[in-house]
Amino acid sequence: MAPAIVREHPQFLIVDKPAGWLVHPTRPDGTFTLIDWLREQLPGEFLSLVSRLDRETSGLLLVARGKENASLLGKMQQRREIHKTYLVIVHGRPPESGVINEPLDRLGKHQPSLIYIRQAVVPGTYPAVTEFKTLETRTHHEHGMISLVEASPKTGRLHQIRAHFDHLGFPVLNDKIYGKNDGYFINYIDKDRQNKPKIARHSMHSSKLHFTLQSGSEVDSVFVEIPLAEDLESIWSDAVPATP
Repeated sequence: MAPAIVREHPQFLIVDKPAGWLVHPTRPDGTFTLIDWLREQLPGEFLSLVSRLDRETSGLLLVARGKENASLLGKMQQRREIHKTYLVIVHGRPPESGVINEPLDRLGKHQPSLIYIRQAVVPGTYPAVTEFKTLETRTHHEHGMISLVEASPKTGRLHQIRAHFDHLGFPVLNDKIYGKNDGYFINYIDKDRQNKPKIARHSMHSSKLHFTLQSGSEVDSVFVEIPLAEDLESIWSDAVPATP
């Protein structure tokens, strides 16, 4: 599945990234990434990723057009003026709504962990805030009770939503790092190197992006929303409403 430009503006692009795509190169192995694809669509333009998504996360992200707009939108991102909302399928039944205000840091700095990038709630470290609303809970024949949650990160920590819901006891469905022991992820990586079939990706989708852009006297209120990605919708539609 290829990416798609869902909003084209003189100052920016909003792109729908499929799961499985890297947003930019992480190693010199020639992997074709989202930024490579964008440069093919708009040859000769200066393009800069304002927001990023994990490889397995699908959905909306923001790309600046030109160096001045990259600076402008980058500063807006730092000031948390670009608002993102995710649709997430998690295990169990979280509360109807809430705010997770728990600091995050890399777990390996504080206790042994085989996974370098694994984050965890560690008191006294970096502030992290996630607002959420539980939209519905269903029962799946394979995964048991699952819930569709709308989550809005108010800070930008690595793996914030995944680590926060794991901390609450409702890990993201099919997450290979959170909600499981370290060995599960290490075993997955080893299988990946052997080109064995991959398991399903984690169930996170960037579904809404909104911000207000002011250029001179012009004010542009930007709001884009897309539905749940097809593979996640397939999981969700295969479940039946849970009993109260």
